[in-house]
Amino acid sequence: MRTTQRHIREIFLLQLAIVCLVVVLCVLGVQAMYGASAMSWLTVAALVIALGATISVTWMGYRATQRAVAPMDWVLKEVARWDPQHPDTAALAPGSVPSVVQGDARKMADALHALGQRLETYVARERDFTRDASHELRTPLTVIRVATDLIGHDEGLSVRSRRSLARIQGAAESMESLMSALLLLARDEDVPLETEDFDVREVLEHELHKVRPLLEDKGVSLALDVQAEPVLHAPPRVLQVMLGNLLSNAVRFTDVGSVHVRLLQDRVEIEDTGIGMDAAALARAFEPFYRASIEQPTGAGLGLSIAQRLGHRCGWPLHLASVPGQGTRASILFAAVNRDQ
Repeated sequence: MRTTQRHIREIFLLQLAIVCLVVVLCVLGVQAMYGASAMSWLTVAALVIALGATISVTWMGYRATQRAVAPMDWVLKEVARWDPQHPDTAALAPGSVPSVVQGDARKMADALHALGQRLETYVARERDFTRDASHELRTPLTVIRVATDLIGHDEGLSVRSRRSLARIQGAAESMESLMSALLLLARDEDVPLETEDFDVREVLEHELHKVRPLLEDKGVSLALDVQAEPVLHAPPRVLQVMLGNLLSNAVRFTDVGSVHVRLLQDRVEIEDTGIGMDAAALARAFEPFYRASIEQPTGAGLGLSIAQRLGHRCGWPLHLASVPGQGTRASILFAAVNRDQ
């Protein structure tokens, strides 16, 4: 709005300069035609009066223009104060808008206030739904976990049945971790996370144990290279979900070769020799429900999106590098320094 006011002042000064130039040209013209004697004091007085009247009218137009844009200026100033994460729409409530704000500016203030309220309601509804759905899903998952634990104590189970039971337990555990992750994402960013000290290697080995059976039928090797053993102070379930999604993708899209996992002091790298992605697919890899090709193995399309959002929530950037036909490397960078350093 300051730019608009500057433009108004510039237009006023330009008008004033034009008027002065016209008066000067008129005086010079009269002198040229009739000589200096023709410029009697009456003529000079008339020109001065005309010049004063013109300047007065121009000034009143300038002030009227300022008053006309003042209501919109007030609205824009209030909107400029909004925090993008938590917009304060109360300032545009009907009872808070000054009486001088009328006409189109009033309509805009009312529309922005209504839009802000709708957005707040939408965000609150989505957050409540995610929280409530996650809590409700915990009940059947708890039943599945207890039932599978009881079945696991049956010594009469065959090896095949125990393998299937282990898959059920792993899927239920992954589902519980996902529910925890969704609850974390549903929280406001101002709410502190429930953190604890944990060994990254333990979480990583646990997730590797869950995906190993999926690679046995493919003949794809899975290797872990431990170069450091960082200890982080963060929500361990978040890292569990991120690693689970990345390892699941590596297993799903790799039919020949290997999946190589490296644990370093400041990161975890998961590199596969799968189908890879081109630049266009890589640029959209974190979009929810995006799949580069319908011929690729089925999936919900939410894994990378959730992993990226979780990483952003905890300060762990997730980076992808990929070459079509050669494979993909996913890296989780730890912002926090482990306690051993």
